[in-house]
Amino acid sequence: MDLDELYRVLRGSHVQAVSIVNTLRDPLVVLDDAFRVLTANPAFYGTFSTSRDETIGTALADLGDGQWNILELRLLLEQVIPRSTSVIDYEVRATFPQIGPRTMLVSAQRLSHPDNGKRILLLTIVDATEKRQADAEKDILIGELNHRIKNLMAVTRAIARRTAVEGRSAGEYRDDFLGRFDALGRSLAARSRPDRRRRIWPIWSAR
Repeated sequence: MDLDELYRVLRGSHVQAVSIVNTLRDPLVVLDDAFRVLTANPAFYGTFSTSRDETIGTALADLGDGQWNILELRLLLEQVIPRSTSVIDYEVRATFPQIGPRTMLVSAQRLSHPDNGKRILLLTIVDATEKRQADAEKDILIGELNHRIKNLMAVTRAIARRTAVEGRSAGEYRDDFLGRFDALGRSLAARSRPDRRRRIWPIWSAR
């Protein structure tokens, strides 16, 4: 294989690799040993509102006037990664001037060149902001539901204690208890029902 043919093979492999990286939907950035950006994919530029000229050759912590100088990310790069070959879904939270607060899941893969031992670091970033917000809202709803269930159980116990037992058959006690319980249900339903007259009253008064 002559040099021209070797160049074509290497060039073709490079173009193919770049094309694959560019199709990734999640942001990806490649760093050198000093954590300077060697390359990044379009998803990174689009997600974090930056450009190639502002990114390539810049230390990650200096990107965007220091907006990537994040404590959790520095710990990942300086302490976690040197002790492991790869890291999956390391959670990082930060606020970016142009896109606001973000919760990111960062995965890192350290690679070494087989000949010269030169190392690079691949960082993939998943924007988990909406998922974390949805999880927090779900936790609030579950907590509210648990609170209401506890209240309902307390009311049920109170009804049971106040329902007379002496001189009654089991059937009479059951009917009295269920009657009280049904009355409670109707009361709660009436409180939660919207007042249609109250909603249309401002319209009539405006006339």
